[in-house]
Amino acid sequence: MKPLNESDLAVHAPTNPIGAASNIDSKNLSPSRRSLLVASDAVWPPVSGGDLRNWQNVQGLATLGDVLAVSVHEPRMPVKLDDARITTLVLASAAEAVTSPRLAKRLTPIDTRIPQVALPRLLEAARDFKPDTIVVEGIPLFALLEHLRPLAPTLVLDMHNIESDLFRQMMPKTGWLAGLFSKKARHVRRMRDMELQSLRLVDKVWVCSEQDRDRLRSLSGGRALADVIPNGVPRFELIPEQLAVQPAMTNGQPTLLFVGHLNYPPNLEAARRLATRILPRLQAALGGARLIIAGRSPHRSLADVAALPDVELIANPDDLAELYRRAHLAIVPLVSGGGTRLKILEAMAWGLPVVATRLAAEGLGLVEGVDIDFAETDDELAARAATLCKDAGWLQARRLRARETVTHRFGPQAIAAAVRSSLA
Repeated sequence: MKPLNESDLAVHAPTNPIGAASNIDSKNLSPSRRSLLVASDAVWPPVSGGDLRNWQNVQGLATLGDVLAVSVHEPRMPVKLDDARITTLVLASAAEAVTSPRLAKRLTPIDTRIPQVALPRLLEAARDFKPDTIVVEGIPLFALLEHLRPLAPTLVLDMHNIESDLFRQMMPKTGWLAGLFSKKARHVRRMRDMELQSLRLVDKVWVCSEQDRDRLRSLSGGRALADVIPNGVPRFELIPEQLAVQPAMTNGQPTLLFVGHLNYPPNLEAARRLATRILPRLQAALGGARLIIAGRSPHRSLADVAALPDVELIANPDDLAELYRRAHLAIVPLVSGGGTRLKILEAMAWGLPVVATRLAAEGLGLVEGVDIDFAETDDELAARAATLCKDAGWLQARRLRARETVTHRFGPQAIAAAVRSSLA
């Protein structure tokens, strides 16, 4: 890839810090703006955190006009989408995804395998649809940007993460020389180069948080700015408008809940830390406590954790509602990566107070001691949780505050307003 000069980088003025878009007047915007969103996986039904973000963006775009949501790969279980504003299209069948040659050489572990057969179908669909805006899901789809550039007045790159920075965070600690020449270090450099090249191809960049906006600015030497489209609450439409009555604690002993993809290393580390180090400290402080760990595809290394007393491991839960209703508190002791922030929002929307490391809630802009409790060490995390559980009145106040904050700042209306603000 050719090196970039500063003049190659597009400059995009920020339009909406998190939470600031709630007063947008949609009457001043065209009601017929057509949007094409291109994602690796189907936006409906949403399964992963990436799918959930894509789906929230589709819903936000649909407040402006018709949306064509295109995915490179077909969903595992197709479900009919009953929304006249939104049309979905799959570019390659499961068989074609395996047998068709790649559109482009794979340069990093996060690159989406784009079958060659997908490109002409995508271009034909875009020309027929005639979008005003095209939104592309991150640098895993980098190979499509140059092809899509001529097909709409506004091309948007939605960066779910600043991937080079996230991948760097998860690199093992080694000597500087070994790290410099490692395969993972090469991947980080390639991701960074792809991110920089993307900036000169697109008109706008969306990021999830102010922190990622700052990272992008630093990555580009201060030249590239972005609009913040915060992550929304997973399955918000299924959460009751009124908080359910929380179950009584038995002898003041709470049930804790940790939800996340349990084959993702940062979540595995956090779940293990919670079960083996934090839970015993909380049990000592309160005379007892239980822990539920729930999520997709639990790694086999959690078998010994599941065997611990007072720990329940639930694999691939069909319905999280029952678990949120059973729990009193969520503790999120994340020390790397970024995989559980959506789950913090979901827990708070269900009225669960959250105790977490600062990294776990990074980018959400939550107020310490009001919206959330922050702590870093095992002792501090257990102590914060114990304090909440010992004061029923304060625990209830925090439940109400958690729900109010998330609804106002991360609910569907807030997301739609942020999308409208960016495209105004």
